Amino acid sequence: MKYAFFLLLTLLAAVIVAAALHLDNGYVLLAWHDTSVEMSLGTLVVLVLFVFFGLYLLTTLIVRLWTFPRRMREALERRRELRARRASIRGLIDLAEGRWADSEHNLMRHATDSKVPLITYIAAARAAQMQGAHERRDTYLRRAYEQVPAAHLAVLLTQAELQIGHRQYEHALATLRHLQELDPNHAYGLKLLARLYKKLGDWMPLRALIPKLREFRAMPRTEIDRLEAHAVCALLERLDAKSGVQATVLWSEMPRRLRNDINVVRAYVQALIKIGNYGAAESIARDTLKSDWDEELVVLYGLARGEDPVRQLARVEDWLAEKGESAALLLTAGRLCVVAKLWGKARSYLESSIVLGGRPEAYEELGKLLKSLGEPEHAMQAFSDGLALSLGGKVKTFKPGKPRLRRVRG
Repeated sequence: MKYAFFLLLTLLAAVIVAAALHLDNGYVLLAWHDTSVEMSLGTLVVLVLFVFFGLYLLTTLIVRLWTFPRRMREALERRRELRARRASIRGLIDLAEGRWADSEHNLMRHATDSKVPLITYIAAARAAQMQGAHERRDTYLRRAYEQVPAAHLAVLLTQAELQIGHRQYEHALATLRHLQELDPNHAYGLKLLARLYKKLGDWMPLRALIPKLREFRAMPRTEIDRLEAHAVCALLERLDAKSGVQATVLWSEMPRRLRNDINVVRAYVQALIKIGNYGAAESIARDTLKSDWDEELVVLYGLARGEDPVRQLARVEDWLAEKGESAALLLTAGRLCVVAKLWGKARSYLESSIVLGGRPEAYEELGKLLKSLGEPEHAMQAFSDGLALSLGGKVKTFKPGKPRLRRVRG
């Protein structure tokens, strides 16, 4: 359109000049030394225009020839970029659709010509990871770093994420430690490190990492709370019979919100029972059950045998009247009856617990009781049923050997 306009403008000018020259053709004399040339003004104008356009065309041709190699390189580069972009798009689509081999092939076909090599190589690394090709994955990530050194953190994060995904935990730990050296407060790096500590069962480093997770908001607050509670519970579960001081120190260092967490309380009571501090275990379990009823903590209460089992039994029987019968509560009552040497009541409670919802512990306690009462065959049957239940098997419907006894205060 632009060239048509200039052509029309030129023709219009030519018509105007021709009209002017038609009225008066003019006269031009050109002299140089002994040579002179005579011509009309119109002829001179045509000659000047001819020379001008000839010089213009000659100059344009020379410039075109001079810049031809560069323009050819640019054209070939644009073609390679277009081809690389199409291959990358196809590879990303294959990656999203789960065709890992096709994705890797398409992404790497023209990766060297890609304008976004970081995305291309990282996507290829993910495709290789899904095929279990860890060496190719690491090669692509290394190329991504070589192409875009400024994206070192992005490459390390991707590498750690992929290593965790395929359970290469030691490699992931080394990668994340390197990341910590470069940016110790990177939020997503802290989140990945927390996930890795959890998978490795490194609870002490995980617990030490919690303040940073909160400070830099690496995870939602509720998720951090659950993670901290899980770490504390795991640490308490690892304590042995000689770790009484550690359990007390760990409990005293906990914030109030953790001491109100039922899972943490349960783990602490279990740790106290393991180290033989039954009095503290019974007190904490009792106080917690007043405000936060929990069946598993009720079971632990039956193992926290204090100095006065009869009073504990009376409290459990009050709970039976208040809360109603449950398998956990009846198991606890049976255990306390055994401690108080109330054999008949113990048997009745344990059998009732099994009828309401057999727990392996109830079968085990009943087996021990029947063995001490001189009923080895029934005891063996109880042990066998409890073992089958703990292994996920089914047991026959339990039939109590004796009727329930009336509640008797100790």
